[in-house]
Amino acid sequence: MAVENIWFFCLLSLGYCGLSVQVPSASPQLSLLSTSPTDIRVMWLPLSLHLSRGAITRYRIDYRALEQVDHIYSVEVGGNETQVTLKDLKPNQTYQLRIAAGTRAGFSQSSEWASHHTPNLTQVLFAPTELKVRAKMHSLHVTWQPPPNHTQITGYKLSWRELDGEELANEEKPMINERIQQIKLRKRVKHHEVTGLAPDGLYEVKVWAFNKQTEGYPAVWKGRTEKLTRVRTTDSLPPLPPISVRARANSSTSIWLRWEKPHFSNVRIINYTIRCSPAGIRNASLVSYYTSSSQEILLESLKPFTSYEIAVQSNGADMSGPFSSTVEEPTLPDRPSSPPLDMQLSALDSYSVLVSWRPPLEPNGVILSYWILYTGNISHPDHLWIHLTHDGSVNSAEVQGLMSGMRYYFKMGACTEVGVGPYSPVKDVLTPPKKYGVYVYDSCV
Repeated sequence: MAVENIWFFCLLSLGYCGLSVQVPSASPQLSLLSTSPTDIRVMWLPLSLHLSRGAITRYRIDYRALEQVDHIYSVEVGGNETQVTLKDLKPNQTYQLRIAAGTRAGFSQSSEWASHHTPNLTQVLFAPTELKVRAKMHSLHVTWQPPPNHTQITGYKLSWRELDGEELANEEKPMINERIQQIKLRKRVKHHEVTGLAPDGLYEVKVWAFNKQTEGYPAVWKGRTEKLTRVRTTDSLPPLPPISVRARANSSTSIWLRWEKPHFSNVRIINYTIRCSPAGIRNASLVSYYTSSSQEILLESLKPFTSYEIAVQSNGADMSGPFSSTVEEPTLPDRPSSPPLDMQLSALDSYSVLVSWRPPLEPNGVILSYWILYTGNISHPDHLWIHLTHDGSVNSAEVQGLMSGMRYYFKMGACTEVGVGPYSPVKDVLTPPKKYGVYVYDSCV
């Protein structure tokens, strides 16, 4: 046996053959965002097998305040984690963060310091959440989800710029090319393809929300486009798609997805891309992409009681295969997340009121019933209000047996099989006083 072959063996636990476990040759690429003035969410994608050089057992995240660069704090998480939230930070403060991946042989070299500024306490708009960037040779596919206070935003802005790699290797603050490109997107758009990029280029992408008064804090991603690949020959075909793709609803907002490797593939599969969108939707902005290095994933942050179309793609080291056949799975129902709309009150006479409404905007299931609560004393707690139930197929009801000349307060909620949702704002109505007839007595003396 040749001497060099002694160093090769089959890593059965990882399912591939390669070199003995070593220190990873690279560190993950970071994405940073704040969902409050006192936290930073740190996110990264798993390393490919040829970069990890063994099973990743842990990640170390170092961070420091820019005002105190000598005080470095560290957090370690398990090798299966892809994010961690740093809490109890100072608002309106610049922090620097870096990450290192570790195997049983030790940690990789830490990534370059990445800067992030926490919002101040009065800032209205937070950063978009779940920023994901899929790097290709000449493009970046960017997806995100709305910030927590998304009802206050008008739209999004997205910018990208190329970083100077040589300066990045030597300086904590890289020299940035002045050519910054920026676009404005509508509020409903949560997806954009940045094209015309250079292979193996280092880029920074920012996405932030805005309204007429202010601009929010950006979610930031920094990483490289794919390297220029060799010319594909007939023996270098893309990997086949996964087989036996199975989806099962886990909750009202999540779906478990599992699949198996293709029976045959002429390239090593390093990870998988999952495509997920509401069923029947052809709007590209509603399509989300996820990455998994295992053969399962929990798709989260989905809408309740919504059917989703899901497909899985196999990825090799320098090429991606076609997507699998689409599977469809609905999320479970939940309580309505909004109350019935446009509740109207009309006094029919001195003793009855007509209540009318429209279904809630987000029912999250089949509406089985509507709950109407009313009282003559608004200071009463809910359990002292009079409670009426009406079938979920109606949109009006007559409340009888009231007292004349009295002000009544009403609110209502919708109920699915899971439970009742939030109540509508309280409205009041005054029943008219009873009209008494006047009896005139006329007598002759």
